[in-house]
Amino acid sequence: MAIPWFIERQLAFYRRLIDALSDPARRNRVMLALALAYAICWTLYATIAKSSQGMNADMAEMVVWGGHFEWGYPKHPPFLPWVIGAWFAVMPRADWAFYLLSGLNLGAGLYVSFLLAGEWLEGEKRAIAPFLLALIPFYNFLGLKLDQNSGMIVFWALTIWAFMRSLDTRKASYAAIAGLAAAATVLTKYWGAFLVLALILAALYDRRRSLYFRSAAPWVSALIGGIIVAPHVVWLIQNDFPPTKWVATRRMAATLTEALGSLPEYTFGTLGYAAAALIVVAIFARPTIAASRDSLLPREPERRTAAIIFWVPLLVPYAFAFVSYTNLLSLWNTASLALLPVILLASPLVVMRREGAPWIAATAATITIAPLLVAPLIAYATVKTGVENYAAYARPAAARIESEWKVTTAAPLKILAGPFALADTAAFYLSERVETWADYSSYLSPRINERVIARDGMAIICPADDPGCLGVIDAEMKKGAMGRRTEVEIVPRWFGFAGTPNKFIIATIAPHS
Repeated sequence: MAIPWFIERQLAFYRRLIDALSDPARRNRVMLALALAYAICWTLYATIAKSSQGMNADMAEMVVWGGHFEWGYPKHPPFLPWVIGAWFAVMPRADWAFYLLSGLNLGAGLYVSFLLAGEWLEGEKRAIAPFLLALIPFYNFLGLKLDQNSGMIVFWALTIWAFMRSLDTRKASYAAIAGLAAAATVLTKYWGAFLVLALILAALYDRRRSLYFRSAAPWVSALIGGIIVAPHVVWLIQNDFPPTKWVATRRMAATLTEALGSLPEYTFGTLGYAAAALIVVAIFARPTIAASRDSLLPREPERRTAAIIFWVPLLVPYAFAFVSYTNLLSLWNTASLALLPVILLASPLVVMRREGAPWIAATAATITIAPLLVAPLIAYATVKTGVENYAAYARPAAARIESEWKVTTAAPLKILAGPFALADTAAFYLSERVETWADYSSYLSPRINERVIARDGMAIICPADDPGCLGVIDAEMKKGAMGRRTEVEIVPRWFGFAGTPNKFIIATIAPHS
């Protein structure tokens, strides 16, 4: 069947793009431009589509954490809050700025994964690797939530690339990068420890292991990584391991049966996220059963190294769940699919037809560009249907909190208390950085105590129908400090469209010591 002329013109463009990405003289600068365009597209999408809702609470929480340097934080290791804190030290605290950081993370992830793919792929196979990753939700819609899972994307791939370079060349420079990137991965999320294990096993199994371990390379990586991670380990010991306790309260199963019950979601969820990439390779490469077997369990030493690095972080967590009674979650594999294009394409038995590569690129580009066209409709639907955790109310709530605070006292507002999601999201929109007393928990907010509250005062926001939260307001107001309690009705608005009204109680308590 003849292809319509307008589609053929588009395919011609993608053929030229594939050719450029296959050309050693041009591919790096073309990939860099492509990664930047990708980052811009998803930044624009997020800025428009999410403009009728507030910032995600987990992202806003890291802005609060990033306002002060610590070697660890209540729920997670410290690297991502450091990055976010540094970002907002120079950027305005605005939704678009956060989505720009998210978009740049995704673009950088594609670029580093393109470098990584070059360790095993060449020509058109390497050229389509970033397009395959762009089909995975971790690298677009889900990755726009810059959290500990998506925060590993760049450093996970960078660690593998630098490790492979150091394994091949034994150069100290690559070994140092591998150590730095591995430390950044682990200090973003402890899940990165599975990658470190995979690299150790890959090095021990690789035919170059004798040359590698007789060189300085592995010891440079271990020394640099260890030095960087050590202060966090000391912090963990001194503070009785807060992040691991948090995981224990949220993801630990009561019985082995319950833990094993999470494995289907972990397994089929991960497959589901990778499904689009698997399908397009099946359509345009049509691998045989023998080719598929050789892809998944390669015999060639070089590809076997890639397979070990790919499979160990995916499979070892099964044993970890069995031993520790942990409920696994497929989202934790966000960074683990960086090598998927290599696994799917590196076998010489997999032949990528020349006409297939432009179609794969066009499919990824469509998934990237098409959401921009419907982003305003998504924003409209959100303001009408609402969003979880009162996120749509956080921005106007912040304005009301500040106006109530100014009536109460001339002192600067330093503490905002309330339910975690509401307080942290509203804090993102305040004029000045504040600490949050999230869920009134000393665990979530270890810097807040009675002495600090007495010294600085605080504002509290509660949904009007939350009796537990309102009880805290009553208790704080009874302490005799000067303050106000006001009921407000907030209506989310977006370009003249109104959402569902909701009532909140705002209490402001002036400093009294």
